[in-house]
Amino acid sequence: MISRMLLCCFVLLLTLINNVYSQNIDAEVVRYTTSCEFRSGKLTQIDSITIQINNHSGDKYTEISIPYSKNERISDLNARIENMDGSLVRILKKSDIIDKSAISDISLYEDNFNKCFDLKHNVYPYKIIYTYKTVYRNFIAIANWTPVIYNEIPTLSAKLKIRLPKNFPFYKYENNIQAHYRIDSTESSITLQWKSSYIQPVKKEIFSQPDQYKPYIIVAPLYFQYGVEGSTKDWESFGNWQYRLIKDLEKLPDEEKSIISTLTKGITDKKEIVKILYHYLQDHTRYINVSIGIGGLKPYPALYVAENKYGDCKALTNYMKAMLSYVGIESHYTTVYASEQPHAFIKSFAGPQFNHVVLAVPLEKDTIWLENTLNTNPFGYMGAFTQNREALWVSKDHSKLVRIPALTKDDNLESYKLTFDLNINRNTTVALNISFKGRDFEMFNQLNSAFNDNQKNTIIRDYLPFENYEVVNWELNKIHRDTARIALKARLNLGRFLKSLGNEYYFDIFPSRIPVFSPPTDRTLPIVLPYPICDVDTLIYNLPIGYELKNRLDPVVMTTPFGKYELSLNVMNSKIIITKRFELFSGSYSLKQYSDFYLFIQSVKDIEEKKIIIKSIS
Repeated sequence: MISRMLLCCFVLLLTLINNVYSQNIDAEVVRYTTSCEFRSGKLTQIDSITIQINNHSGDKYTEISIPYSKNERISDLNARIENMDGSLVRILKKSDIIDKSAISDISLYEDNFNKCFDLKHNVYPYKIIYTYKTVYRNFIAIANWTPVIYNEIPTLSAKLKIRLPKNFPFYKYENNIQAHYRIDSTESSITLQWKSSYIQPVKKEIFSQPDQYKPYIIVAPLYFQYGVEGSTKDWESFGNWQYRLIKDLEKLPDEEKSIISTLTKGITDKKEIVKILYHYLQDHTRYINVSIGIGGLKPYPALYVAENKYGDCKALTNYMKAMLSYVGIESHYTTVYASEQPHAFIKSFAGPQFNHVVLAVPLEKDTIWLENTLNTNPFGYMGAFTQNREALWVSKDHSKLVRIPALTKDDNLESYKLTFDLNINRNTTVALNISFKGRDFEMFNQLNSAFNDNQKNTIIRDYLPFENYEVVNWELNKIHRDTARIALKARLNLGRFLKSLGNEYYFDIFPSRIPVFSPPTDRTLPIVLPYPICDVDTLIYNLPIGYELKNRLDPVVMTTPFGKYELSLNVMNSKIIITKRFELFSGSYSLKQYSDFYLFIQSVKDIEEKKIIIKSIS
C-alpha cells in the first residue's frame, strides 16, 4: 500500500515538474522517432514528430517544413492537432500542404523543395503530431540523424531504429550521444536502435561551433551505389567514387573550343592562361544555387554550362576544369564545407561531409585555388567561408584530404584613416578613408557589384560608425578585378562632436572594431577564431585655432596569447595623431582560457574609453 502511494506521489511530482518546466519554454519536442530500412536497393525512412506548443510565442513552431529533392519521394504525410488529454482537434487536409522551393526566388534552376503546412490551435498547451515517409534511391548515408529538431527548444525523447540485411557491412559514428544503444539479429537482418534526447539546447555564440556539441549519429554503408559504385572505406576510395561520378563530363562544344584557343593563343605562362580562362568563366556564366547536401551530387556536364551559361558550384567547377583540360592544364575537383564558422570534420569517416566545390590547379611552384561561383571574386582568392578547411582533393587513385590555405593577418587587414576637423562652434567634419580586406572585403565587394545605388546608399549609411551625422558624399572603389581589397571614402558632418567641460572641450577616441563577446559568466562554448582579425587605425584630429591638447596618453603595447594591442599619441602642427593596432589571433580557446581572453578585450576597451581634452592656448 505504501509502495503504491509512493508511486502515485512520484508520478504526480513528475507531472508537476513537467508542467512547471513546460511553462518556462515556448515549445518542446515531446517525442521524435525515426525508422530506417534498407531493402532491395532502396532506403525507406519513416519519421514521426510530436511538438507541444505551450503558449502563444510557441506558435512559430506550428509552421512545419519538410525538405526534399528530386532524388527523394515523400509520401504518407499525415498530421493532426491534439489537446493534452489526447482528444482530436483537427486533421491536416491534403489541400493544406504546399510545395515550395527551398532556394531563393532568383535562382534559374530549382532542385530543393519543402512540403509546408501550418497547424495552429488557440487553447494552450496543445500538441502537433505528424508522420511522413521518405524513399531514397540514391544515398550514401543510411542515417545522418540527430534528436535535434529545433536548435533552440528541447527534445525530450528520441529514438532511431535502423534495419539492415544480415552481414551488411556498415560504419557508425556517434557524437555526444549519451544514449541507450542495442543491436538485435534475426536470420535475415540486424536492427540497430538508439534512444536519445536533447534536454539542454546549445545556444549559438559568436565564434563558436555549437553543432560540435549537439548529439548526432552517422550510419553509412561500406559500399554504396550513387550514380556509380562507391565505398566509404577510406578517403582514397571515396575520392575514387567522386572521380568516376564526374568522369566524361568535360566535353566542350566546338564553338567553345575555338573561343578558348583564341583567348590563349601565343601565351605560354600557365598561370596567365588559368587567369584568362577564369575571367572568361566569370564574365560569361552565372551561378545558380543547387545544394549539394540534398540535391544531386553529380554536376551538369561542361557542355550544358557552355550552352546555357549558368550552373551551380559543381557544374561551374567542372566547366572550369574542362576548359583547363582542353588547354592541357591539370586541375582537381575539390569538395569542402563552406560556412561562416568551420564545421567539426570527422577524419575517420570517409563520406559526404561537404556542401561546396572549388577547383585546385597545381602548377610548378604553387597551387592556385579557384572559387567558381562569384563573378567578382579576385583570381586565386579563397574567402572566409572556405579558407583553412579540410577538403577532399579528387584524383584518380590518389584522392586525399588537403587543407585549403588560411587567410593570413595581412589578408584580413582592415585599415581606417579618419581626419577630423574639430570645431567648437559648428559641426565637426570627418573624412573617412577605409581599406577593407578579408571578410569585410567580401561583403563590400558583393555590395559593390550586386546592389543598385539606392541599396548601396542605405547599407553604407547604416554601416558608417557614428551617431547623429550627415553624409556629404561617399564612394566605393576597387582598383582591379583581381585585387582583394576595396576602399570606402566618405565625408560626414558630425553633430556636437566636441563636448564642453567648463572652458575646455573633450571627445572620445574613435574605438577599435572589436567583436562583441559576452562576459565569462555567460559564455558556454569555447572560442574558435577561423581567421585572424587585424585592424590598423590612424586618427588625425585637426585642432581648432587657439586650442591645444591638455592631457597626453601614455603609449600602450599589450601582448597576450590571444592578440595584441598598440596605441600611441603624438602632437604635430596643431594635429593630434593617434595610431592604433588591434589584433586577435586565429585559433581555438577553451572555456578555461576565456576569462583571460575576455580580460584582454576589456582592457582594450578601457584604454579607449579615456577622453581627449583640449584647452585654450591663452
